[in-house]
Amino acid sequence: MSEFKNELFHKYIRGKMNRRQFVTTMAAAGISASAVNGMMVGKARAGSPKKGGKLVIGIEAAQAQDSMDPTKFYSTANLMMGYTVYDTLVNRDNDLKAMPWLATSWESNADATKWVFNLRKGVTFHDGSAFGAEDVMHTIARINHPDSEAPAKSYIGQITEVEKLGDHQIRFHLVGPNAEFPMIMSDTRMHIVKRGMEDFTGTPPGTGPFKIVEFTPGSRYVFARNENYWADDGPYVDEVEFIGIGDVTSRINALIAGDINMMLQLDQKATRLIDNSGIGYVINAPSGAFLNLALMLDRSPTDNHDFRMAMKHSIDREGIVNNVLKGLGSVGNDHPIAPIDPYYNTDIKQRTYDPDKARYHIKKAGLENTPIDIYGSDVAGSGALAAAQHVQQSAKAGGVNLNVINPPADSFWSSVWIQKPMITSGWDPRPVPDLIFAIAFSKASGWNETMWNNDRFEKLLLEARSTLDFGKRKEMYGEMQSLLHDDGGHITLGFRNFVDAARDEVQGVTPHGSGPLGFYQAARTAWIDS
Repeated sequence: MSEFKNELFHKYIRGKMNRRQFVTTMAAAGISASAVNGMMVGKARAGSPKKGGKLVIGIEAAQAQDSMDPTKFYSTANLMMGYTVYDTLVNRDNDLKAMPWLATSWESNADATKWVFNLRKGVTFHDGSAFGAEDVMHTIARINHPDSEAPAKSYIGQITEVEKLGDHQIRFHLVGPNAEFPMIMSDTRMHIVKRGMEDFTGTPPGTGPFKIVEFTPGSRYVFARNENYWADDGPYVDEVEFIGIGDVTSRINALIAGDINMMLQLDQKATRLIDNSGIGYVINAPSGAFLNLALMLDRSPTDNHDFRMAMKHSIDREGIVNNVLKGLGSVGNDHPIAPIDPYYNTDIKQRTYDPDKARYHIKKAGLENTPIDIYGSDVAGSGALAAAQHVQQSAKAGGVNLNVINPPADSFWSSVWIQKPMITSGWDPRPVPDLIFAIAFSKASGWNETMWNNDRFEKLLLEARSTLDFGKRKEMYGEMQSLLHDDGGHITLGFRNFVDAARDEVQGVTPHGSGPLGFYQAARTAWIDS
């Protein structure tokens, strides 16, 4: 069978059979769709990279709040633009482990309260200035500034001092031990900016693979290749342009028409359409990313515990995974830690769809059959609107009457998120529980979308961060999962694979479990086979 597969595959990559013929023949031979998809992605990595061409990426929306200031990144597309212009100290490899990037190595003291990072030499910013220790110091100081509203502040606050040991060596002093500190430095908002930079309008310089040509928030985003980039895996294309297309169907149509040649967040329902189109392929990466409902605990009606319990029992989780995510995901249990995570608490009983319990709690809340708004938008993540509609239907059996509202894509983050009592939301995975707990659930975070405020949770957050023993740390994270599961306003609708798409001329994109389009870095590694 392996010889048969290889023969077909080589016919396909040599152009002796088209995509549809290849997929159909493999399926007829009983070869699984996942195996076929893996080979298709392999095709995208085949051959030698070529320089030249323009990469046009369709993103979920272009919004007025878009910024090139890493302390203000908030959307998936904005993160991708960040990786286009800037670099982080630490990256993540395909095994989701810490990978040297602007930092070449690191080492801690005995109790992991101090970390020495050695910085890469010979790196320059787009304006020609040299990268060094003072740039890192300035980046951390901006995040930790008392007036900063940076999402990273909730976990970077553990850094009490950044000590310059040399032009290319620094020591981080932490408030307590943290054995996983290097992974925290790989977070998606830890991009290093030039020393002294405060104004990020215009064309601020980074050390990244592309320079800004035009950045007009809500309108136009164009970047040109950095010919002096230090890494050896790109960039290859001459130019990258991000185009906001808020409607997923319109984004798919643009891909098929050739108006864009890569797209962020393919609707799971459209994977077969792309596979059968003859023009492109699906990029599918299992992950800990999730879709969720965010019920705010500081306003009515979601401040009512019984209403929250009614909602939690109104979710047909298996149905959402099968029908909305099209099997490209797994069920959640009302906390943000995925079943694939080593810190996942297996002792928490899986919450299931139970209309009788939902009716009991909605009656107790005094809201049986009362119309209640739920805001659903695919801006929060592909499938979020369909998930809200699925919940609307499943909730009826328990006397929960939901009115789904689909707000304009370009105002979701400014007018709906952390504004309306109940919305769909979605988060990309974090490499360690500390990060998602700190940014999405700590009372100190400006991104605490449910307004969760629990003293025991906060105490455990600090203790776990300071605990070097994995087993003890797992117990603490397990209790935090239980607290959220029992009383929080977070309802996990499902963990979703990252599902994106590209046209066949785009090569060099590798699925990555930490983020869409190769952990947001496809612009660097992609090349055009013209």
